[in-house]
Amino acid sequence: MNTGKTRGYVLTFRCINCGRHEVFAHYASERIVFEDQIRGRLYQVSCESCGWNGDACGLSAIRISHTTELKARAAGQGLGFPCLNATQKKLAG
Repeated sequence: MNTGKTRGYVLTFRCINCGRHEVFAHYASERIVFEDQIRGRLYQVSCESCGWNGDACGLSAIRISHTTELKARAAGQGLGFPCLNATQKKLAG
């Protein structure tokens, strides 16, 4: 299985429905980007706590974090964790 790196930024927002900081958006980028460019966009988001979804303006983000994570390139493949892949097969089967 081939893996690559997904780079970019994770924006954290406060949910307008429940007030928790569990609303996230991802800004993909292979290079360093100015914060103004990230904040100057609208993002489609949903709250992981209450399920609210809608648009969030980057200006309202409470945190912007740079991220690099491994990502599976082959379609339908997990990250190579045998127990996780077996569980996924059971659920699909």
